[in-house]
Amino acid sequence: MRTSQRRAGSRVARGACIALFGLGLAACGETVDTGTPITPPVPQSPTAGEIPDETNRATATIVDGKLDPETYGGQTGTAFELVITGDGTEHTLAIEELVDDMTIAAEGETAVAFTVEGEPAELEITLDGNPAGTFERQGASGISD
Repeated sequence: MRTSQRRAGSRVARGACIALFGLGLAACGETVDTGTPITPPVPQSPTAGEIPDETNRATATIVDGKLDPETYGGQTGTAFELVITGDGTEHTLAIEELVDDMTIAAEGETAVAFTVEGEPAELEITLDGNPAGTFERQGASGISD
């Protein structure tokens, strides 16, 4: 077999292994809402500077004392904004190691903005001190522990 044929076969095998690994990761666990990238405002606009270059936004509603959906995630070093729609009662939200007690309005939407910092881990989200969801803090490569 010629060297060029062996190299081509090796590339195909390597690509197949990477694809299978990715599918295996996707098949594990539940879906993590990593949000949608937000385009920052132009520098001269009145809101310039409020949204960092790398920000993801996700939305949630409060249903029976929990967030719906329940699992979110973001990469270390990026900004994240979780926009929560109230359920008619004022709540206090906290995200372990990332967000201290923050008031969530009874009606309308409340934006909880923070920077994802620290080592990869699954962090508990609480509403009024009770478990309400999970935030997966991911490494720079997008993988959590």
